[in-house]
Amino acid sequence: VIAPLKKATEYGHMMNDPFGNSKYCFTLLATYVTDTLEACVLSCVHSSTSHVTMAKSSQFSNPFCHPSHTADATLSCLATITALTSPDDLPEYFKACKDDCLNGVNAPFWWNWALTEPYIVFGLEVLHHFHKMFWDHDLQWAINLVGTMELDF
Repeated sequence: VIAPLKKATEYGHMMNDPFGNSKYCFTLLATYVTDTLEACVLSCVHSSTSHVTMAKSSQFSNPFCHPSHTADATLSCLATITALTSPDDLPEYFKACKDDCLNGVNAPFWWNWALTEPYIVFGLEVLHHFHKMFWDHDLQWAINLVGTMELDF
């Protein structure tokens, strides 16, 4: 299904614009609307790991920004694991993946899609993350600043 899109990304495809002019176009995987759990599966990371950053669940409250979870980082971990353990030996492969916080998917659909970065494509689940950010950070900061009596929540 997506093979023609990958081919157009790599080699381009002639398309007409609204005025009938031919343009040489390249199709990028720009976004993929999903929830957080599906984004983790598609990004090949364990659900207790961020699919956007290199943070593990125990590091989610850190006051600094962790590095982005890039395609190169994921694919290099998968290559190392596959070199040491065969994906056909599921128990051993899953154990090796768990050590690197990966979920065991050995060939993600985006691995050969040019210029695809999972941390950008499978972005944050906006409603959940904004609500959580407001409740866990902004509101707590405001309560500490002005006090609970001032905020009538």
